[in-house]
Amino acid sequence: MGISTAKRTLRLRASAEAFDVLRANGSSTISKAELLKHAVRSDHEPHPRVVREVHKALLKARAAQPKEQTSALNTLKKISGVFSRFVGPGEPELDEVVRRFEQAFCQPD
Repeated sequence: MGISTAKRTLRLRASAEAFDVLRANGSSTISKAELLKHAVRSDHEPHPRVVREVHKALLKARAAQPKEQTSALNTLKKISGVFSRFVGPGEPELDEVVRRFEQAFCQPD
């Protein structure tokens, strides 16, 4: 029995984001992230060791990320009369990438 369509979609997104983040950071586990991405794309169950190594690399990248000042996080931008939180130039936050990865691969179906 396979996984649900929603879980498969989440895995596709999480594996692609993990690959992009680790490639941007120059991580040594980029090959593992690429294996994970290809396994998910070809609808195979990824090896647990690969998932664990990519997860550890994401956690390490998040820990090494410089902490932003709280004033930058609390900046509000007014758009069409509605205030919204300002988020960077379209890149997903590393915390969100890690959260999606854990939802896709670390939590039971």
